[in-house]
Amino acid sequence: MIALTGAGGFIGSVILGYLNKQGITDVYLFDDLPTGDQFKNLIGKQYLGLHSTEEIVTDIKDFDCVIHFGANSSTLERNWNSIYQTNVLSTRRWHDLCREQGKKFIFASSAAVYGNGNGPLNHYAFSKLASEQEITNGVILRLFNVYGPNEYHKGRMASTPYQWHKQLTETGSINIFENSSEYFRDFIYVEDVARTVYHFLNNYREGIYDLGTGTPASFEKVANCCLDLIPGAEVYIPMPADLQAQYQKSTCASTDYLEAAGVDVKRFVSIEDGVKEYFNYLSSNQTY
Repeated sequence: MIALTGAGGFIGSVILGYLNKQGITDVYLFDDLPTGDQFKNLIGKQYLGLHSTEEIVTDIKDFDCVIHFGANSSTLERNWNSIYQTNVLSTRRWHDLCREQGKKFIFASSAAVYGNGNGPLNHYAFSKLASEQEITNGVILRLFNVYGPNEYHKGRMASTPYQWHKQLTETGSINIFENSSEYFRDFIYVEDVARTVYHFLNNYREGIYDLGTGTPASFEKVANCCLDLIPGAEVYIPMPADLQAQYQKSTCASTDYLEAAGVDVKRFVSIEDGVKEYFNYLSSNQTY
């Protein structure tokens, strides 16, 4: 039996869908479903029960693993007490339960802990680093730039491919930051994240892992991928002031540890194929 936090969110709901595809349905979900129509991410999926984040269990003897993906993922959040409660404190509680009762613990951290090489640039990234330093037993996955279905509720925090699909279908053009050929991200398709979680569920090996493709792409390249699928214009805009101070120049996962743990990184979807598959989801208004 599995406990899955953040189960109604972008990545959590895809993990649940992927587990269902593998025949796994004995999953308890923990999520407050705080945003709009987020409940739609759970429609059609199989699980044992849905609980609020306030209902954290204290006896997990019947669980095999806690997959902890619940968090406030806004990089613009400035209320430290709020993000501490949601990210740091909840992680501590779940981790300590797993450590005390000898259960597997899989935790979603973030590549944001790297910043531009000198550590976190915002409260969200710092909360993830703070949690990492407390975790003594577990699989820590430093997620790079995840994109794909089920993120429609994330607003400004949704991925660039999502934002550009929305702009292209509504206006026929995309807004792209100036000098986007100089900014690189390691984009990873959300199903590859779910597949990796499933791998560690079955091949548990504690450690800290970068979870990305190892092949970064410039925002200009991603724009071209989008425009190949839905033709339109590029409108270059200056970067907003609230992003400039915390914007990473480039991200790229080091996949050596993942490969050593048996993850088949070569199966990860390329940005070209991932955007194409994602646009098919968006155009058909489907969830994963």
